[in-house]
Amino acid sequence: MIEIKLEKKILILFITCVVTISTTIPILHSESINISDKDLPEPLDVNMLLETSINRRMSIREFTDEPVSDEMLSTILWAGYGLQNDGSHTVSRINGTYAASIYVLNEEAAYKYDPENHRLIVYKEGDHRTDIDILQYDAPIQLGLCWDTTKADPNQGGTELGQIGQNIQFMANALELGTVVTGQIPPAIEPLGLPENEQGLIIMPLGHPKTPYTFKERPMWISPLPKIKESTSTLTQAINALKPGNSFEGKLTDQELSQILWSSYGYSQNIDNSEQEPIHLKRHRTVPSAHGYYPLVIYAVTENGIYRYYPNMLTDILLNYLHIINAPVDFFGLPIITFMKQTQTDDVRNNIAQICDQQDIASAPLILIPIIDLDNAKELSIESARRFWFYEAGAIAHNIMLESTAWDLSSKIIYPIDQTAIRNILQLPETNIPTLVIPIGQ
Repeated sequence: MIEIKLEKKILILFITCVVTISTTIPILHSESINISDKDLPEPLDVNMLLETSINRRMSIREFTDEPVSDEMLSTILWAGYGLQNDGSHTVSRINGTYAASIYVLNEEAAYKYDPENHRLIVYKEGDHRTDIDILQYDAPIQLGLCWDTTKADPNQGGTELGQIGQNIQFMANALELGTVVTGQIPPAIEPLGLPENEQGLIIMPLGHPKTPYTFKERPMWISPLPKIKESTSTLTQAINALKPGNSFEGKLTDQELSQILWSSYGYSQNIDNSEQEPIHLKRHRTVPSAHGYYPLVIYAVTENGIYRYYPNMLTDILLNYLHIINAPVDFFGLPIITFMKQTQTDDVRNNIAQICDQQDIASAPLILIPIIDLDNAKELSIESARRFWFYEAGAIAHNIMLESTAWDLSSKIIYPIDQTAIRNILQLPETNIPTLVIPIGQ
């Protein structure tokens, strides 16, 4: 779940969010504050399998006072926005650029993460964790996710940060740490003082969970799609190998199709028995969502037509027919019933390729398009909150790319300029907003 709070307490929203600009504060030099920049140790090699990490994804809101070791922080920052072995970032460019930055706040100072040198640069001395405590959970470390407004608009920035947040959540969980995505308008860490060209979106508290993780495997899978299997790829390997593809050919097996769809917006194969407070869900989703609304819909485009992906028919009935939002997914032990429903029979892949000016995707066996259904976004359908839903779309796209990597498939993230044209191809109402186009193939 993601949480957010709008100005004048209109609502507590999506993703536990951060920062925007207020004043420009120069980086303070270590000589004047007796706190120096820090070289981070080598990231740990985490051997948890990728699918296990996705199944274990959950939000943690209560933390102990136990400090986070430098090795763990190093590993999480590397996963979030560090460099792979070839010098590329661990997430994909959005619209051809990188625009993100991460601030690290602990009891001694606020730092800015330098991914090129894998170190922390002193930004402001002192403990500023309480400065951002408008709607924030106490933790040894607070991570602030921002984007450069000269390089990306709010939706593009939100999409990139969605990828970063997923890697942070997966790696924190794999290290038996915890975090939650929180978002707020106006930005929660504004008192920190950011450069004029930066705006914040997300705050992620980081620490040891007060209640240990306790999972029980219980797939309860009813579907024409095969049950989810584990690949041979570890979390570290998948993050390090993730690359945007440039060739999309061949066909996907039913197993590959099932894996990709599940990773995008599906439900965990595990039941959470931790009974953590203050908010507890028994079966988590593969991505977080503001207030647990999950208003996005995944459309799948193939040579046989267009399909809508239903992660769980039961929750769809509860939401769209009984108007019950945030209904528990696993009450009374009900199973996951997932499937694809065909909405059109025409092959529109070439049309989408032309709109995106990406002719290489015209033969992709699968193109996924996350759509924001503003009717289900409720009060968060307003324009200023749209960036949080693009964060969610970025998280979806990143999961798809990680899972594609683990199954030796090719994928990439395309930010479509003409959203109206995409919506018209899918024959959707104006309240449906296309976010990204994600081709998958060989």
